[in-house]
Amino acid sequence: MKSKLLSIILISICILSFRSDKLAYQIYDIKGKTSSYEQLLKSAKDADIILFGELHNNPICHWLQIELTKDIYELKKDNLVLGAEMFEADDQIALTEFLLGKISDKTLKDEVKLWPNYTTDYKPLLMFAKEKHLPFIAANIPRRYANMVYNKGLEKLDSIDPEAKRWIVPLPMKYNANLKHLFIIMDHIIATIIRESNGI
Repeated sequence: MKSKLLSIILISICILSFRSDKLAYQIYDIKGKTSSYEQLLKSAKDADIILFGELHNNPICHWLQIELTKDIYELKKDNLVLGAEMFEADDQIALTEFLLGKISDKTLKDEVKLWPNYTTDYKPLLMFAKEKHLPFIAANIPRRYANMVYNKGLEKLDSIDPEAKRWIVPLPMKYNANLKHLFIIMDHIIATIIRESNGI
C-alpha cells in the first residue's frame, strides 16, 4: 500500500478574554491558510501516518489531540497505533506492560521517565489506548543519547554500546542539519497568524 504522510501543523491561540466570539484555537493547513476541524478530520481519515505537532505545555493542544484521536479511532477502529515522543524507547516494555494491565499506574510512574505534565496532558492518550486495546509506541530516543547528541554531536552515537543502539535510529542516519524547510514553514504560519489577527 502506498504510504501517505499527513503532516498536521497546528497552532493554538490561547483565549485572552472570556468573550464568546474568541476562538480557543485555530487550525491552519500546510499552506498557512485557515482550516477547520472538519477539514482536518477529513484529511486525517485517509492518512496512513498522522504527525500531530503540539506545544508541549498548551492544554488546548492536548485537548485537541485527544479529541482527534477519538474521532480517528471511530473511523479506523483497531487500525490505529498511537505513539508519542514523551515516552522514551527504553521505557517501551513498561509502557506495554501498563497497557496490558500487568503493572499498575504507580509502577508506571516509578519506572518510566514521565514528563511533569504527564497526568493532565499525556495520560489521557495512554488511557484511551489502554481502554481500546491499542498499541502505543514510545517514540523518543532515550534522554541520555539525546543529550549526548546535543552536547557532542550526532557522531558521538557511533561510540555507544551496540546493545544501546537498539533504542535509536539505525546509523548512519540522513538528516537536514539546518532544518531550512521547517523554518520557512513556521515563518509562513506566523506571518499568516499576524496578518489574520490584524484583519489584513
